[in-house]
Amino acid sequence: MKYYVIRQGKKKGTFTSRDECKDYVQGFRDAKYKSFKTKQEAEAAFKDGYELHYESKPKDRWRVEDLPYEKNSIAVDAACSGNPGQLEYKGIDLPSGKILFHQKFFLGTNNIGEFLAIVHGLKYLKEHKHAPGLAPGSDKALYSDSKHAISRISQKKCKTKLEKTTQTKKMFEIIAKAEVRLQKNKYTTKILKRHTSEWGEIPADFGRK
Repeated sequence: MKYYVIRQGKKKGTFTSRDECKDYVQGFRDAKYKSFKTKQEAEAAFKDGYELHYESKPKDRWRVEDLPYEKNSIAVDAACSGNPGQLEYKGIDLPSGKILFHQKFFLGTNNIGEFLAIVHGLKYLKEHKHAPGLAPGSDKALYSDSKHAISRISQKKCKTKLEKTTQTKKMFEIIAKAEVRLQKNKYTTKILKRHTSEWGEIPADFGRK
């Protein structure tokens, strides 16, 4: 059995039901919640707060962990043959499994691909908000298995370590356009970390990492 702590949501407290926990955090802006293996850990975390117990750890551990994935969502992933190497990314609609977009590049890194995939996903959902047969884009969640890319999206900067050369010039131009898009647009889409250890590979995974 696992215990779930909601520090910020529609209802705060400790819970033993994943579904109940999900009801209290789904749709709540900046909800903070996490699972624990023991009741004692959960009660201590709820009493003391995540700032005390997890101050030095990634904040997203308190946002999305060990909860069922939202089916009304899309998933993105990237793959790179070498580092740097030939790069590609894609996004799929989870309910239908339909590939929504797929891009390939001559030279890049996996982290760049994960970053661009999320930006493309946000752009797609905003532009196809009222597409026939799809729920409103703002209601859909976007899943990525890259904690690094999700962090960079929140900073609106790719911050790649890829060397700038004549061969990578085009890639840096693409990155710059993606960063500008993040800075000039407001997105309401929830960007969630998919935990492959519990749920298996992300549905958009290329299967060659």
